[in-house]
Amino acid sequence: MSALSIAASFHDVGKIGIPDHILLKPTRLDEVEWETMKSHAEIGEKIMASTELEGSQQAALLIRHHHEHYDGMGYPGKLSGEGIPVCSRIIAIADSYDAMAVTRAYHSARTHPEIMTILHEETGGKHDPKLMRVFCEMIESSRFKAVSI
Repeated sequence: MSALSIAASFHDVGKIGIPDHILLKPTRLDEVEWETMKSHAEIGEKIMASTELEGSQQAALLIRHHHEHYDGMGYPGKLSGEGIPVCSRIIAIADSYDAMAVTRAYHSARTHPEIMTILHEETGGKHDPKLMRVFCEMIESSRFKAVSI
């Protein structure tokens, strides 16, 4: 199994270390709660690094950086552009799409066109423009494309 496959499957494993009152809060997190929530990337890195899975060390690094933003405004390392592992940038796009496609405590599921509008707005800031072009081509024929209501 590749490091990308492992990291994509377990990118949020660190949320196991986040208290339920924060993880399941139906309203906006305050500053302290948000800092706690952001720690899931580093917790996930530690969990993955402690396993004996083949590729786990590389997957741990990818998990750590899956919330970095192309413009350097993400976390935990404030990495930017090509400084973010390419697989972490791929996971970030897929994770954003998925997060918007499902109902969460704090928002309803969005349609595919709504999600794509938001992703296009985030391109160059949150997401890598080159990878977004590839994602946009692939998602249109994907079985994972969100249902348009």
